[in-house]
Amino acid sequence: MDSAIKKENELLKQQVEGYRSIHNILMELRKDISEKQKYELVCSHFKDLSMARETTLFMKKLKSDRYHFLAASDTEGSRYSGGFLDTGGLDLLKAETKDLTAAPSPAITVQTRKAQYDFHDKIIAVVPVKVFSEVYGILLCEYDSSFSLDDTLRQEMVSLFLDQISLLFECHAEAEQFQDKANSLELLYEIGSKLSIIRNEDKLLEAILTLIQQKLEVDRCSLMIIDEDKKNLQIKKAVGKYDIDVSKVKVPIGEGIAGHVALGKLPLLIKDLSSEKHLISHVPKKHSFRTNSLLSVPLVTEGETIGVINVNNRKDGLSFSESDMHLLSKIASEIAAILKRSYIALQLKKSRELDSEIKKFMV
Repeated sequence: MDSAIKKENELLKQQVEGYRSIHNILMELRKDISEKQKYELVCSHFKDLSMARETTLFMKKLKSDRYHFLAASDTEGSRYSGGFLDTGGLDLLKAETKDLTAAPSPAITVQTRKAQYDFHDKIIAVVPVKVFSEVYGILLCEYDSSFSLDDTLRQEMVSLFLDQISLLFECHAEAEQFQDKANSLELLYEIGSKLSIIRNEDKLLEAILTLIQQKLEVDRCSLMIIDEDKKNLQIKKAVGKYDIDVSKVKVPIGEGIAGHVALGKLPLLIKDLSSEKHLISHVPKKHSFRTNSLLSVPLVTEGETIGVINVNNRKDGLSFSESDMHLLSKIASEIAAILKRSYIALQLKKSRELDSEIKKFMV
């Protein structure tokens, strides 16, 4: 009896010590330190809790389906810096802490600009961190030998730790969303400023496209307008590097990506062009337009499509998002209004010239 009570007291003592350690960790994370330091602490503490040799944190960015490197418990983990984790199709939403069993996982890789790391000969555990029932972060634990959390108390501490740091991740997600909205408003404000000070249409359109290229961080941005016969789209203005003569590009309405967008009057977001059937056609040297992600938005005024604006190749390698599409649609409305005013002014000028010729004939 005394032995059973002693054992129970020992377990209770361990549990209290475990909760106290979690409390101390959380207090440490509340200190006035940088976000980078906080996530490094998360990795360091989770390394101890999970008894891993090394722990690396990957987090999903707002405009990406990938989990990008954020921090590591050791300097060795920094080899993944700038890279992203490919989970090999694992259903992380179904993963639970009790499933934290380290095992070889050849399907999982980490891809950086310089190298690709696989784990076919290593022991790892992939631990999801959920925010609002969505996997927002992943802790990658690496081990020297086979391992599993068969200790109930340790499982409990790991679960508690993950529940608590999810709040930190939630704040990160909200801050990222706020920054994205701020960047969008800043871009719209700068475009408004250009509208008020630049009167020349060509210079104004070039300034707007340059702003889009810079703020969305894309390689190329082009503005296409429908010709007078209303049969083809032609590039009116383009910014970025092109190894073709863009003035010779013609895309029939209803064909190719831009042609479909012009005909359907709806924006199109393509996350990976290589997997789409609607490849860019009717363009010389088609390989020059190879891209990983593309956005195409129609220019519509008074129910009529007058052109299309295209952006492609995000410099950070990410895909465009729904928020990018909504932002570009707002900008497209401004550009459509500019082109409409220019067209009305041109027609008015032609009308005046015609009136002048008629008056000369009558005299």
